[in-house]
Amino acid sequence: MKELRGASIRTQLLFLAILFVILVSAVAATTEPFIYGRHDKGIEIGLFAGRTEAILTQFAGAHSPLEEDAVIRFAGRLDISVERAAPEDASVAFVAGMSNPQILKQVRELIDDSVATAVVRAFGLRGSETTLIVNLGDGRALAFSTPRFPASIWLWPAFASGLLKIVIPLILLAYIGSWLITGPLVRFASAARRVSMDDHSDVLFKAEGASEITSLAASLNVMQTRIQTMLRERTRILRAISHDLRTPLTRLRMRIERSNEPELRERMLADIGALSSLIDASLEFLDNQYEPHRKIDISSLLQTIADDFADTGVDVRFIGPRRLVYQCMPQGLTRAISNLVDNASRYANHIEIVLEDNNDSVAIRVRDDGPGLSDELKAKVLQPFFKADESRPANLRSGGFGLGLSIAQGIIVTGHKGSFKLLDRHPHGLVAEIILPKSEAGLASS
Repeated sequence: MKELRGASIRTQLLFLAILFVILVSAVAATTEPFIYGRHDKGIEIGLFAGRTEAILTQFAGAHSPLEEDAVIRFAGRLDISVERAAPEDASVAFVAGMSNPQILKQVRELIDDSVATAVVRAFGLRGSETTLIVNLGDGRALAFSTPRFPASIWLWPAFASGLLKIVIPLILLAYIGSWLITGPLVRFASAARRVSMDDHSDVLFKAEGASEITSLAASLNVMQTRIQTMLRERTRILRAISHDLRTPLTRLRMRIERSNEPELRERMLADIGALSSLIDASLEFLDNQYEPHRKIDISSLLQTIADDFADTGVDVRFIGPRRLVYQCMPQGLTRAISNLVDNASRYANHIEIVLEDNNDSVAIRVRDDGPGLSDELKAKVLQPFFKADESRPANLRSGGFGLGLSIAQGIIVTGHKGSFKLLDRHPHGLVAEIILPKSEAGLASS
């Protein structure tokens, strides 16, 4: 069985088809004699036709009305309903002492119902009664009420046979197929989903299942390794360039500080400070390492962020419970919330950091009363180095390099497996909504 799991999907499907044929044949050979052995509609029709001919023979040999009545009573004891009829209504003739195949044929046509009528009667609905009228000659005729056999004669055996031969083998094959074919595919899709959620995952795909899946896993592992290598090389090169840039920037700063022109010196120092800030922001954005999770009082963390910004003159306040213990990356979360507050302070006068404790998550919302963003800009501002300053008004605090929201989104989505959205605030303003799932390690609040 282990070799079969590693075979190709085509081989596995062929195996399942052969197994289905074997199961159907085995079930049919072992169950049909028991299902149809006692209840066969053809046998019942033949018995009724034989009894009908026997009654017709006795009735034809009767020499008086009393003997005819005795034959009719005898038919009643055989559960056959018969009565005298007009010869002109007869549909078939009976000749005593000779073979009468027309009677069997007529009985079969009257009793051998279609599937639709059988199903109708199986649910307790009665159809129109049929009558067989036989002409015996000498001005005599008998009308036989044809029986209505219960559904157990052939409908239910056919249903049981189909259930045993088709449904049960298919359920068994579906279970085997899910274990043999779809099981590895589901695990492969789950692994691909985990990798797609983590841009910096080094976990390789597990090569198991059919040969096509193992081949695909091997190819994706090669691709993922190359991508990770390219990302590490990109980060290493940019770090080296950023490190090498600091030395000439330092020399420029020292030379500019000795300048005798104060206005020119101030402008050049501002440009050098902007370049240094850009280097720091770029390195922060390229930082792929996340700190370990640990339990903290997230209420105290957010209150501290609000107090720090308030000390610099930003109107920001914290709204939420006095204490909420949560397991997260404290430095990363501090960086994300600080970036959001710093970004909002460039365009708004009042900022609120709102914390809510839900049943299965923790919600943090940074709300401001600024001009807000259009739906088109909400998606664009999350891209690295995109700035919306030219698309909306800003005050003198406007600045930055378009990395603050990108860094915050990476910390929340990749580092904490949460969600990050930009929403409208009414009547105006922007809301940065963060939803953090409660970790399985435990979360306590008080």
